[in-house]
Amino acid sequence: MPLACLLFIPTLSPWWLNKCKPHLDLAVIDLCSAVEYAESHIPGSFSLPFEPISAWSQMGPGDLLLEMSPSPNIFATLTSISVSNPNPATKIVLVNGVGVPAFPQVPPPGGVATALKHAGIAEGCIYALDGGFPGWTRNNLPTTTTLPTPVPRTYTATEDRSFLVNISYVAANLDKKDQGIFLADGREETVYNGSVLEEWALKPGHIPSAVSLPARHIWAANGSWRRFLELLAVGYGASCSSGRLIVCCGVGGYASSWYFVLTRILGFDNVVMYDGSAQEWSQYCDMEL
Repeated sequence: MPLACLLFIPTLSPWWLNKCKPHLDLAVIDLCSAVEYAESHIPGSFSLPFEPISAWSQMGPGDLLLEMSPSPNIFATLTSISVSNPNPATKIVLVNGVGVPAFPQVPPPGGVATALKHAGIAEGCIYALDGGFPGWTRNNLPTTTTLPTPVPRTYTATEDRSFLVNISYVAANLDKKDQGIFLADGREETVYNGSVLEEWALKPGHIPSAVSLPARHIWAANGSWRRFLELLAVGYGASCSSGRLIVCCGVGGYASSWYFVLTRILGFDNVVMYDGSAQEWSQYCDMEL
């Protein structure tokens, strides 16, 4: 096995994946639409599209979007595509496309990574392909239309909700920057300041005391993840280098992407995620402009 295949980082390059997937127990999961997958995909990858209602997310109480799917549903899905856990623990590589048309602002790797963590997969087994499928094709790497044959595996895990907080937790921790508790909003500045009202929020603005941390800072223009030092500069700029950081957004998509970046790429251990985000908050509480 090439020595490079022993070096895992959270965002894997297309070159690394092409070189190493024959030598490792990897489950490559294609999050593109079924149509995109049928047209072309990475050889050996399995199709599990990321959509608002799918294996990865569901509608929650109060019509909340992108809520975590029940863990048993994810357990069954993973075993059907050759994922085993914990012995041996399959490493999972997430491959995104250009986004679901109705929700282009929610790149899926972060949302699926948090769904997998919620389903008990260790974070050290979850990776994202840098640049997604477009990055793979830009590197002229092989593609196929052939469907892989899954080998059913055994999957056991305990649901992990340690990184999720609810509306009561957020309400109890507003305006506590002096105690090292920060709330970061991953939406665009125009949404954060109330100039634009998203369709799923009942009121404009942001959760009181939240700071603006737009998720667009995560990605470069070509869809690849920004480099470590660039992301670190943004993270420190949002005062999330110490204390507790609560990430939120509109419906949970941007928050999950920031959670992946802050915890897996930057290594922060002080981050939690408010999945209900502005959609749930605006149903029960006031927003701040």
